[in-house]
Amino acid sequence: MHRLALHQLSLRDVAPVDLPGVARAVGIDTVSVFVTPPSPDLDIFPKVQHSDLASFRSACAENGVGVHNIEVFSIGPDTDVAAFARALDLGAEIGATRLTALVQDRDERRAADGLAALADAAAARGIAVSIEFMKFSECRSIGAGEALLREIGHDTLSLLVDPLHLFRTGGTIADLAACDPALIGAAQLCDGPLDAPKSAFAEAVHDRGIPGEGAFPLAAFIDALPADIPIDMEVPMKRLATAGVGTVERAQRLVDATRALIR
Repeated sequence: MHRLALHQLSLRDVAPVDLPGVARAVGIDTVSVFVTPPSPDLDIFPKVQHSDLASFRSACAENGVGVHNIEVFSIGPDTDVAAFARALDLGAEIGATRLTALVQDRDERRAADGLAALADAAAARGIAVSIEFMKFSECRSIGAGEALLREIGHDTLSLLVDPLHLFRTGGTIADLAACDPALIGAAQLCDGPLDAPKSAFAEAVHDRGIPGEGAFPLAAFIDALPADIPIDMEVPMKRLATAGVGTVERAQRLVDATRALIR
């Protein structure tokens, strides 16, 4: 059975310290949060900072909520993995078990070396690493991600599969099913139209569909995943926030739809 996590991106108007309380209110015992931005010019997501450590840990403890995943660790041409030490330490302090990495380096050898170094640094803190392929990165398909993992050959490196990025990069359920399940470490879930909207970036960070609202073949997506991997509910719902729908109600709609899909 897949363990569900409530991702911070689903509730961007909620402070990270309040996310565990929302998760508990809708019957979810795991959250995923940002601890570092994907790049300095994309520091637009609520994130846990060192100054929040005590209050965030208290909120998790009071609500019986753990941390699944931390984001976003980008490996670019000039990335010094040592610069991630504080973010990795923070992730370990809040009990994260996994982090998301993005490949932003066109030099495949250098990117592979950077990812291996990140995996080593994360593993030393008890954190596994999953690479998320997407059109906004230099790892732009599930096949490219699989090939990169095989080249690196690191025990704690895997793929993170998001249906939005699978379908928006031209991938299919058959491509997912053909991927070695041992290389898939985590998944995310959202819905959307089969045809990409005018702004793919706005779709990714502002508005995605709750499962059942779009046309993605999500039942087949779930069936093609390894049976026991955790799933992040990552559905930014700006349209509902703008319409005045409360945070708990938004989260409850997402949880109810996701559970119905998995059942």
